Amino acid sequence: MSGPAGLVWRPHAPAAPASAASAWPPLLVAEDLLERGVVAAFSGRAGGASAPPYASLNLGLRVGDEPRRVLSNRRRVATVLGLAGLPWALARQVHSATVVRVQRAGLGQGPPEAKPPVAEGDGLVTAEPGVVLAALTADCAPVLLADPAARVVGAVHAGWRGLAAGVVEAAVAALVELGADPAATVAIVGPAVGGCCYQVGIDVRAAVGDRYPAALATTRSGAPSLDPARGAAEALWRAGVGEVRVAGECTFDLADRFFSYRRDGRATGRQAGLVALALDGAA
Repeated sequence: MSGPAGLVWRPHAPAAPASAASAWPPLLVAEDLLERGVVAAFSGRAGGASAPPYASLNLGLRVGDEPRRVLSNRRRVATVLGLAGLPWALARQVHSATVVRVQRAGLGQGPPEAKPPVAEGDGLVTAEPGVVLAALTADCAPVLLADPAARVVGAVHAGWRGLAAGVVEAAVAALVELGADPAATVAIVGPAVGGCCYQVGIDVRAAVGDRYPAALATTRSGAPSLDPARGAAEALWRAGVGEVRVAGECTFDLADRFFSYRRDGRATGRQAGLVALALDGAA
């Protein structure tokens, strides 16, 4: 059964314990986009090889986890998605509004799932099939973009600083430069910390809320907070995106499903939003 964003846990829903590595990792997949030649999915924390505190499907190479375990996790994810052997493209995320155009020829040397960062930035776009764009998160909102007809996709890392800087609109504009039609574009905002749990100060709340009022929220205890996913959704609508979906799963709340920097501190892993144009005959 699919969720509100048209996402399905594939091959199965997460099950405790999160550290178990016996099953293939559960991924939230946009099944309907597969039929249109686009692979779009969000990873969680279950079904990997990493040991605590990165248990178990950590996809981040720069958080202190053993690199061989991280690369094993990335390969497991790629296998579930039918993307095994295809190169991954990641940015060195700096909470900016910078969006990078990715070309397969410029990804550099190394294993497919361990290419060096393409550049500093928080958005990636490509019109080349067979390149896996990945946005790593541990509370920030991952946003996946696709115009299946124009054969263009993008991935965005949207934290509060990036939202305030306009990274979502910049990514849509970069997609348009590659031939996308915003009205024909599908955007999916993945799991992120929710307004229920993301208490922030007045300055941070104003930096995002003044631009995107939909992001304003209060925690369960009544404290001022932000909802990055709703802020990203408002930014997408304003940019003219024709279909906006929100996963609606809180990374802080769902400890068995997702990593959360706000909940666990520095010693935590990273999940990812991943998107790729399928090669001819794939998906």
